[in-house]
Amino acid sequence: MKTFIKYSFIIAFSFATFANNLKAQQEQMYSHYDFNSLAINPAYAGSKRTLVANSLYRKQWVNFPGAPTYYNLGVHAPVVGDFAAGLNIQTGEIGKFVKASAISETQIAASIAYNKKISKDFRLAVGLRLGMYNYNFSLSKLQLGTPTDVVFNNNDYNFNAPMAGFGAYLYSEKYFVGISAPRMVFVPDAQKNNTSIEYAAITQYYLTAGMVVDVSDDIKLKPTTQIKVANAGMPIQADFNLHAIYKDNYSIGAFYRTEGDIGVMAMAQVSPSFSLVYSYDSKLSPLNTYIKGSHEFGIQYMLPYVSNNRIRVPRYF
Repeated sequence: MKTFIKYSFIIAFSFATFANNLKAQQEQMYSHYDFNSLAINPAYAGSKRTLVANSLYRKQWVNFPGAPTYYNLGVHAPVVGDFAAGLNIQTGEIGKFVKASAISETQIAASIAYNKKISKDFRLAVGLRLGMYNYNFSLSKLQLGTPTDVVFNNNDYNFNAPMAGFGAYLYSEKYFVGISAPRMVFVPDAQKNNTSIEYAAITQYYLTAGMVVDVSDDIKLKPTTQIKVANAGMPIQADFNLHAIYKDNYSIGAFYRTEGDIGVMAMAQVSPSFSLVYSYDSKLSPLNTYIKGSHEFGIQYMLPYVSNNRIRVPRYF
């Protein structure tokens, strides 16, 4: 526990230092951020010491035309010694469309992580991500009340650019804390002054943490948090989750997001290799009068982890 506190302080202090120089906007968000942490932290690769593949789908504000739709696919595994590798594919679409979404982005990135055992219970991982980013801004494809509005004419942009990310992740079987910048897009110089794509050129930092507490032989509690930092003109967004785990195979939970969201979530491990997750969240009053809830679905495959000739299935993070 002392080791966890020591290294957690180092990671948190580093996060606070970086945060002083940020300029960011909110990007894709998932309620099950600890289900596929590879999406937000390349250092997460290999942390379960076995092959893991998972996918998340999020439909936000289901009654709101053109509301965001997000999809994420991640695969990671140990490769040689303390090194691990992963692949993450992420897409997002915004805008009610006829032929295509008005705004879309796609990220494809490979990660490499070095997981070092620093004590009997804890490992510290550092990771790097490299990939490609595509951003498509096609206002001409929006369904408009006034189709002749000149603001939306000749205002389409599409570009590809290399991207990188980095992270650190301290973890054991029952504790974790991480810091990361999962997406730094190197926008071409010719595009930097284009206000329509400023979002793509902005880096956002994450701080995540959580733990598992034994309540009884069958029940555990898992509180977690995710903090996303924006620039001085935007609020910090924080998620606070609490899961109740039953016999390591099922969980139910609730969460609060500082943007004014509350939600419930559930997990079921249907076999030693497959798990399913679902969450529903909604805005607090009075916004919930206009914006209905968001749904999130996920599936995970994990090859059973064998240690000392015993099959072990890490489940918590």
